[in-house]
Amino acid sequence: MGARFCVIGKSLPHTLSPRVHAEFGRYDYDVVELEDEAALKNFVESGEYAGYNVTIPYKRSVMPFLDDMSDVARDVGAVNTVVNVGGRLVGDNTDVGGMEYALVGAGISLKDKNILILGSGGTSHTARYVAARAGAKSVNIVSRSGELNYRNCYGLKDTQIIINTTPVGMMPDSYAAPIDLRRYPRLEGVFDAIYNPLETLLVKEARALDIAAANGLEMLVEQARLSHNDFCEVCGVRVPPEASERACANIAKERRNIVLIGMAGAGKTSIAREVAKALGRQFADTDAEVERMRGMSVPEIFSYEGEAKFREYEAQAVKECCSGLGRVIATGGGAILREDNRFYMRANGTVVYVARDTQKLARKGRPLSTDAARVKELFESRKGIYEAMADVTVHNDKELSGAVEFVLKELEK
Repeated sequence: MGARFCVIGKSLPHTLSPRVHAEFGRYDYDVVELEDEAALKNFVESGEYAGYNVTIPYKRSVMPFLDDMSDVARDVGAVNTVVNVGGRLVGDNTDVGGMEYALVGAGISLKDKNILILGSGGTSHTARYVAARAGAKSVNIVSRSGELNYRNCYGLKDTQIIINTTPVGMMPDSYAAPIDLRRYPRLEGVFDAIYNPLETLLVKEARALDIAAANGLEMLVEQARLSHNDFCEVCGVRVPPEASERACANIAKERRNIVLIGMAGAGKTSIAREVAKALGRQFADTDAEVERMRGMSVPEIFSYEGEAKFREYEAQAVKECCSGLGRVIATGGGAILREDNRFYMRANGTVVYVARDTQKLARKGRPLSTDAARVKELFESRKGIYEAMADVTVHNDKELSGAVEFVLKELEK
């Protein structure tokens, strides 16, 4: 039996590590959950694996079991990679290289800059080391109960770079940002260590302010590549830096939802079903999710509870559907009216606008499409939002198969 590798941690139901390491050709990679530090001790002493990645909460507690560490791991005070080299356990910290890679990719320099780091956990320590190694001018740490906290941190008006190491903004509760970027007049760069969603609200707001920004996917992938190359001390083929860019693109593409928007009766559900089938993806429909939640049809909800209540249920459904990954999602015609819905659709999604002549829109079973004049009025009020949201626009005025084929070709670009 050949050398085996894995990731260890306490709770790893959604870990991406096996998927990322597969990008580098390492398919012999397991997930091992360890309940406590006693289990960690038994695991390390078993010598079952030739190398392993270490994640929360064992990046520090694994250190006493090691025979040696890299200077970076020792200085940061955390290990995320362990390799058994000739019977000696050697620890490394590749998170540092991963964060540096992400910052460089976004064009964010820390040299001679005033840095504000949000959070005081393990990733915060990585960020502090990265900032110090880059030659930052100043580094300030914000925590909920620290001397510098989220109430008084806005006094640091000279802040130029913000690094978020907190979980605020992570799916499924991603319509939140840990800090108001607009209150930092000299801000020029934002890095968010979160990688789900692909565009956090913090990153979205930075880009809206024309500030360089990056999320945590590049960090995750590059640290895995560096770990892979550490594992190559015992077996395997080293992979070059350019492999991370390709891996990021592949993983982002498969994790992105495909979200269909457009007027009721435009054919979103039919197109979404066929696209999901062609791509082998899960299909979801926000109207169907509302009906499942309430145990009644959409027209019945409108009749008994009213449109305002329906929109509340719809927002729950949009959040639920869009918090998944790699889905094809059909949304209701008015779902784009709420800002939070629009955020969830775009945060992890490619948005496809299904356009159709209003005279050809199906109206049966659609409470707001009772007559042609009403339909046209609704369309005119929503058209600008549909168009602004769209990454892809497909006209569904002819055969369904043609619209499906067009969408698939556009998504492949």
